[in-house]
Amino acid sequence: MSKSNASASAFGWDFQVNSAILLMLENIKDAKKVRVEGVDEDIEITFEDKTKIYAQVKAVEKPEDTSNVIGKLTKALETLSAASKKGDGRLFTYVTNSYNPFNNKETIPYFIGRTHLYFNELPIFARNKIKDIIKKKNYSDLDVNKMDIRVIPFYGDDLKNRYKEIKSYINEFLEEIEIKAEVNNTKIMNIWQNDFFHNATQSNTSISISKEKMIWPLIVIVVESTVAKDYENDFDEEDIEEIEQKYKDIINHNTMRYEMVSRVLTDYIEKKDKIKVFVKEQWENYLDIVKEIESDEEIKESIVKIILYKILKRRKDIKRIKKGANLLDN
Repeated sequence: MSKSNASASAFGWDFQVNSAILLMLENIKDAKKVRVEGVDEDIEITFEDKTKIYAQVKAVEKPEDTSNVIGKLTKALETLSAASKKGDGRLFTYVTNSYNPFNNKETIPYFIGRTHLYFNELPIFARNKIKDIIKKKNYSDLDVNKMDIRVIPFYGDDLKNRYKEIKSYINEFLEEIEIKAEVNNTKIMNIWQNDFFHNATQSNTSISISKEKMIWPLIVIVVESTVAKDYENDFDEEDIEEIEQKYKDIINHNTMRYEMVSRVLTDYIEKKDKIKVFVKEQWENYLDIVKEIESDEEIKESIVKIILYKILKRRKDIKRIKKGANLLDN
């Protein structure tokens, strides 16, 4: 494979992974799981009712390159038509980064910027082009009324520029679910990119990313952003700083664990206490998380309190994230 072909292939994979992140976030309330590089399509999102979004993703490295956009569209329609035979398709999506996906100057204004258009919203030329391809290639299984076109600007070697629309949509998602914590959108994007890319490289196509698995890193980041200082009144400030630094790994581990966060929030809701009261009266119930630490009781107490405060101080944001993703269990 030539260097240029390898570069194009890597760029295509990158666009596919980031398109999957955006599509999954758009459908997070109803979606159950996502598979990148699925059995039938580039992206397959499965819903609770077992219906699916089948998505074909085609990228161009240079925005002005229209030499093969119709060929890419034709190939996409072929596989989407094949997937439609399975009978579980909720939506058939064509995703591209080309602002001229139909190689027609008059339709360009429809596709400038991040765009989502259902078939009946497309310009007449685009609708006719799709219908012509379907008729010519006999892709008659594909119902155009269940089809949409998405354009995601995605260009260049500067990753800040390439990923700006993905990060922008992450910000929109966080704003929509009313997250008050400061969340590093680059950090969560990188986590999702790594997870989705790994999913795409797994040969076993039954391995998907569940909604829970996707959303959990966001909850972790929100909890990590908490500065839990309320417990400082009970300890010397210098000692606390040393404890936080020395036992950083165990503090982070327990504020990240799904089981631990759920346990604390469930107990807190049952007790109906204020945070300070809950931590003061209940911290001993969580000593099991520090039982392996070789240290005195005061340090263990401090570690437990730090963990409890970090989780409880962000309980409202955690609830908002779960509600936004339809994951409420507390």
